[in-house]
Amino acid sequence: MGCINAKRRKEALRKGLDVTPTKRKTYLKNTNESSNGSPLQNARPPAEPLPTITDKQKELIIQSWGKVQQDISKVGVVMFMRLFETHPDVQDVFMPYKGLSQEDLRHSTTLRDHALRVMGTVEKCLARINEPKKLQELLHDLGARHVMYSAKVDYMDLIGPQFIWAIQPAVGYELWTEETEEAWSDLFKFIAHVMKAAMTF
Repeated sequence: MGCINAKRRKEALRKGLDVTPTKRKTYLKNTNESSNGSPLQNARPPAEPLPTITDKQKELIIQSWGKVQQDISKVGVVMFMRLFETHPDVQDVFMPYKGLSQEDLRHSTTLRDHALRVMGTVEKCLARINEPKKLQELLHDLGARHVMYSAKVDYMDLIGPQFIWAIQPAVGYELWTEETEEAWSDLFKFIAHVMKAAMTF
């Protein structure tokens, strides 16, 4: 991925080393110093502040999610079809879907299964939305797994906009407001932030 910390983190994960957030400072200190003890030039810069989600936004998210759940698999497939349509390079990374047409994707059972897993992860996030520590632990583990899949860090920022585009018809345009869209956008900024931190270490 072009990031020395990401490569070292992947090696550590493969060796079964504990690189959870509690071990991060020690691990980074050891891996970001050269043999003479001086910091490496491409060490990771200070992280940006964690995005916040207000109580009102949480209410809007939970309310609209109830509508999405009524046709969750279809929404998930539409989200990925939109992602692959707008970012063909992402489709090429997903080997089972590489080269498939939109029509093939629409009827793909493997895409449907993957979409359901992703939507299930969103549901797990919402179940922990009032427990920030548990939510961050869930997303950190998810980010760590994506390192093992060799997923690109930048891809984490692409899911939110496609998800929002896909759920609008399910929620209903008469119920969809700017506040609801902003709430979901902030949630996915939070999700991407934690996952990217875990992936880039």
